[in-house]
Amino acid sequence: MKPHTDVLVIGGGNAALCAALVAAEAGAKVRILESSPKAWRGGNSSHTRNVRCMHDAPQDVLVDAYPEEEYWQDLLKVTGGQTNEHLARLVIRSSATFRTWMHKHGVRFQPSLSGALHTARTNAFFMGGGKALVNAYYLSAERHGIAVDYNARVSELKLVDGRFEAARVTHTNAAGEIREEWVYAKTCVLACGGFESNREWLREAWGQNALGEWSADNFLIRGSRISIVIRHYLCKVCLVTLDVYGIGQAIDMRLAVIHGFRVNDP
Repeated sequence: MKPHTDVLVIGGGNAALCAALVAAEAGAKVRILESSPKAWRGGNSSHTRNVRCMHDAPQDVLVDAYPEEEYWQDLLKVTGGQTNEHLARLVIRSSATFRTWMHKHGVRFQPSLSGALHTARTNAFFMGGGKALVNAYYLSAERHGIAVDYNARVSELKLVDGRFEAARVTHTNAAGEIREEWVYAKTCVLACGGFESNREWLREAWGQNALGEWSADNFLIRGSRISIVIRHYLCKVCLVTLDVYGIGQAIDMRLAVIHGFRVNDP
């Protein structure tokens, strides 16, 4: 069947929006599927507040310097050494310049709070917080002609001979009426529901309180577990994800790209 779009992005948070915008800048026709209502769009990205940046000299909202090697050593402490150095350093070096791209898409920054020298040197804070970051990207997506479907939950991916073909989507309107469709695309980007959408993993991470209650049982899980399911296809389709290859948590799949070609089965 003829694709409905060039790039289908499943998810509506920071990773999804960045992928969608970059694809649109390259001339692709892009469609985003966000499972939440518009008011809740962005997932956990709405609760973020800053980004860590490498820099060798003071910048607009960053003081002193935060060189590559120090950033690398800090990352090693966080990951316990379970880090792919080549990809990690690629991300670290990119952090010195990506704020220019973010600014182009409407994101604004502010300095750290007064007296917080450690973060004033390493972290650039989003003006208005994560919600403002998400809103800026959605406005830019609109300007770039990116189609966005809210209340659009993906329940199944169709792979033919190891090649992505379509995603099964359930749409729910304001009246609660449900409509299903298959959305065909040349390429699919999965940027949804990693660690934060897995109740079992959350239970393990957050543990129990003094009464034996699991804190994670009270969490509202808005993400889709498509990213977790697709891990089973790692040997059959081409997936590109920073987390899988060791920059962040190996179990936390933030972003995966299923290209329109197949690789050899194991």
